[in-house]
Amino acid sequence: MTETAADTRVDRLLDAIELIKQDRRDEARALLRGLVNEDGDFEDAWLWLSVAVDSLDQSSVCLDNVLRVNPRHAEAAGALYRIRMPEMVMDRRRTRLRLYRDLALGGMWALVLFLLYGMLFLYFDIIPA
Repeated sequence: MTETAADTRVDRLLDAIELIKQDRRDEARALLRGLVNEDGDFEDAWLWLSVAVDSLDQSSVCLDNVLRVNPRHAEAAGALYRIRMPEMVMDRRRTRLRLYRDLALGGMWALVLFLLYGMLFLYFDIIPA
């Protein structure tokens, strides 16, 4: 990439950052999407696009792209963790509840079998030795 093209990319990125700071996210999003369409590995554009998008899912995709380009990007990793933390907590809670459900179901079936076994011996007047 030529130096002037890189300079214009940086200028457009800085313009998008200013638009975000002025809370003009739609305009910033258009600029940033153009930048990432031109260069899918433009790390800073992906990072700022994660701030400009409307939903956490879109932010998550943008932050994934930052980490794809630079796996050691601490800010992106931290932000992605904070976005996904509630989901991870719910997964852990769901797993724990499934375990309790399965244990309760197993206990219920053990009780049913125990009662059937007891009824069988009462019905036939059999006393186990």
